[in-house]
Amino acid sequence: MDAEQGSKQSQWKTILKMISNPGEAVKKKMTLVPWPYALLISGLSFTLFFLQTGIDLYRVGNIGIERVILIVMIGLFYGTAGVTLLAIMSWVLAQAGKREYSIDWAISNFALGYTVALIYSICGLLFSLVFNWNTAVAFGITGVLWSLRPTMFTIKQMSGDATAFSIVLTTICGAIMLFGWGLLGRFGF
Repeated sequence: MDAEQGSKQSQWKTILKMISNPGEAVKKKMTLVPWPYALLISGLSFTLFFLQTGIDLYRVGNIGIERVILIVMIGLFYGTAGVTLLAIMSWVLAQAGKREYSIDWAISNFALGYTVALIYSICGLLFSLVFNWNTAVAFGITGVLWSLRPTMFTIKQMSGDATAFSIVLTTICGAIMLFGWGLLGRFGF
């Protein structure tokens, strides 16, 4: 029981380390969190972010409750399948396999990078419910933008410390994530 408890505590320390010092976490600790657990972080992060979006749109009368539920389900899909696809794309482009980084490692790193977005999403949801504010832009997008820092460190590690490549690919990943969120408004949500 003590070994299991120590392992769980170590996983939580790794997740918190990803917020404060993503470079060190990527280099040393990420093998401690299996990718399915890591996807829970990114999945919940985007679920809550998209819930904020749905609440904001519902509050101004643009959508009904059934659309809010649909947006939440899209957020869950986006935070799991979308993050997984971005991790795989980045892994391939960075030629991480040649540096002996597994796809599991890349998915875990990408997903845990959204720990910051999860914290912002929780705070945004609280402000939305308590103060009746529209919070998707202020909290949701800010959280996703802060999550780009761990993404950049992950890509940098996978690419063999190629800084310029890491910046460009991180920018593309961030643009893809925000563009997908922006599509909600374009398709009548």
